[in-house]
Amino acid sequence: MESAATTTTNSNSAAPLSRVSGRTWKQAKKPTNRSMIHKSLRKTYEQRMKEKRDMQATKMVEKELKDAKKAEKDALHTKIIERKKRKEEKLRQEKYEAEMSARKRMRVKRKELKARAHAKH
Repeated sequence: MESAATTTTNSNSAAPLSRVSGRTWKQAKKPTNRSMIHKSLRKTYEQRMKEKRDMQATKMVEKELKDAKKAEKDALHTKIIERKKRKEEKLRQEKYEAEMSARKRMRVKRKELKARAHAKH
C-alpha cells in the first residue's frame, strides 16, 4: 500500500505543471509559448493595440458613412411620402370643391325656377 501512495503523490506532483486529468495515456497540455512562433508572426502588445485602434477608427468612419447614407435615403423617403400626401389632399380638396360647386349650381337653378314660377303668376 505504501508504494501505491508514493505513485499517486508522484503523479499528483506533476498535475499542477500540466493540464491533464492524471491519465497516463493523455498528453500533457502546455501553455502556448509565444517564443516558439516565427519572428514575423510575433507581435508586441503595443503593436496589437495599435492595430486594434486603427481597426476601430476604420469601423467608426465606415459607420459614419453608412449613417449618412441612411439619413439621406430616409430624407428622400419622407420627402416622397409628404409629396404623395399633399397630392392626395389636393385631389380630395378639388373633389370637395367640385361637389360643392355642383350643389351651388343646383341651388341657383332651383332659385331661378322658383323666380320664373313666381313671375308667371
